[in-house]
Amino acid sequence: MKLKEPEVPLTKVESAGDTGDSDDVVDLVADYERLIQRRDELLTERSELTRRLDMGEIEPDEFRKELMARIQEAASVSDKLRTISARLSAMGYRGVLH
Repeated sequence: MKLKEPEVPLTKVESAGDTGDSDDVVDLVADYERLIQRRDELLTERSELTRRLDMGEIEPDEFRKELMARIQEAASVSDKLRTISARLSAMGYRGVLH
């Protein structure tokens, strides 16, 4: 006669760990998409600043100040995108990232 292994229910900690990774992936993908959108917005803002400078709507000093702020934010966004992409890869995420 063969004995059946007893079923051991998952504890709350174990079951939370199972869904925690998927929740993390969902949150990271959402952050990634938000950062992609912000990167696109920054490109538009930089083009708009250039247009305003060309039209004489802003002074060169103001243009440089605003442009530097956009460049610094774009660098920060790029760093965050790289970090999130690496974390998703480490978690085994195989989805498509833009």
